[in-house]
Amino acid sequence: MIALAVVGLLTLPSLAPQAPQGQVQPSSKSSSTKSLVTWPDRLAKQKVKDFEKALKPKKVSMGTRKAALSGLEGGISAHLVKPLQRFIETDSSVVLKRAAVEMLGEQPDRQAKKAVLKLLRNARVTGNPQVQAGLIRALGKAGYTKKDWKAIGDIFESDYGNERIPVHEAILDLVKAHKEQQAIPMLLNNMDEPSASNVDAADNPPREYWKARWHAWATWKAKVKDATKAITGQDFGNAGEARAWLKKNRLR
Repeated sequence: MIALAVVGLLTLPSLAPQAPQGQVQPSSKSSSTKSLVTWPDRLAKQKVKDFEKALKPKKVSMGTRKAALSGLEGGISAHLVKPLQRFIETDSSVVLKRAAVEMLGEQPDRQAKKAVLKLLRNARVTGNPQVQAGLIRALGKAGYTKKDWKAIGDIFESDYGNERIPVHEAILDLVKAHKEQQAIPMLLNNMDEPSASNVDAADNPPREYWKARWHAWATWKAKVKDATKAITGQDFGNAGEARAWLKKNRLR
């Protein structure tokens, strides 16, 4: 009888401890600055309700808006995506917009990416380089794929103003992380020290353009080579070397 009892115990299925109903679960998403948890629907909806209630008055101080936004920190839920998107579209503070963009990038990929791509098409939002850079980094975290390159592919070379350096760096980091081959022309155009091919040409940009472009290039030139190496596996001294190698070798 004792033997039978022992056999019976050995054949019972193992019972892992279950989290109490409604308790937040550890998330598979990661953040370098904070721990993130997936909120159950009931908790997420209540958090959103409190957030929107705090922002409902016509005039809300920055301190109140900051406190309301902090109430959504650390949580992951599809219910947070639209409130964060609206906040980024309408709030007047660049600091708070940047915080909201970072939080948006931490939300479930499918919903977050859709919102990020919409925001990247909003000129009022992307008019601030810091916010635009944050959105590009959020896109990189929210399930970026090659088809998303069209949303950012023309941004890098559209403006070399030094205030745009955070945008340039965000794009280069995304290209490196995702080994984005569509960025090769952009990388080669910006690998070498910038200078005018013909200073006397009528269409040559003014001196201020080349000065700003040189300072931008000096800041992120190492990132250009790092991104190129991530794609090709090769170290190149200049764009000419890279073009020669690419002419003979096919990227996988």
